[in-house]
Amino acid sequence: MKKILKSSTVLSALMAVSQVAQAHPGHDHSHWASNSIHLLTVFAVAAVAVVGIVYKKNRDKNSAKKGEQV
Repeated sequence: MKKILKSSTVLSALMAVSQVAQAHPGHDHSHWASNSIHLLTVFAVAAVAVVGIVYKKNRDKNSAKKGEQV
């Protein structure tokens, strides 16, 4: 049940943020650097996601090792 609650919370947050991200004001999309800036932003978000996944896997592996030692 905890996993379902966590998944639904994350999904709700992503749905709430996605509309804001798709329609963001504040700069000219026809500027020569806008594509590079958007690409760098995507890479930054992907890097944060990868770090989070690696952290979770390491944490789960370490907790499994502690469970075996007890």
